[in-house]
Amino acid sequence: MAQIVLSGDELVGILQANGLIPAQVTDIDADGEEIKLKVKTPWPLLKSLRVGVRFEGFDGDQVVLQLVTNRLIDTFDWLVDKMLESFPLADYGGRWEYPRLYIDVNRLVQERVRGVQIADITSVDGQFRIITVHPPATDQSEDTSVDVGEDTSCAPSL
Repeated sequence: MAQIVLSGDELVGILQANGLIPAQVTDIDADGEEIKLKVKTPWPLLKSLRVGVRFEGFDGDQVVLQLVTNRLIDTFDWLVDKMLESFPLADYGGRWEYPRLYIDVNRLVQERVRGVQIADITSVDGQFRIITVHPPATDQSEDTSVDVGEDTSCAPSL
């Protein structure tokens, strides 16, 4: 088990450096418990939308982010849903259920780093505490090892 403690800005920097934030998301600012960001829309009249999200928790293998809403956003929740239809959320291990975004972080981590599984993530005072564990060993059904002295040549025996 290991613990990693990162500020919101550090976490955002790591995610950006590893291509884990969609191109439609820009101008990210981690401000304490809230992360403010600009989301590019597919519409010419409304080119981008400034929104805030809060870390809501870690459930199973998923980080849950809560959209910071107000009466205006709640009135136009269908517009947010429509905008997110064009996002490749599944490519980033995500799914959207207004007003929450669920991200399968272990899928993302395991695509890039072997031997690490995230067991828990908490957020306190703008810092993210990530707890990792070694994932259970996978059963290797094919043994690709070669015994010493075994003839591995393709030439016919003489």
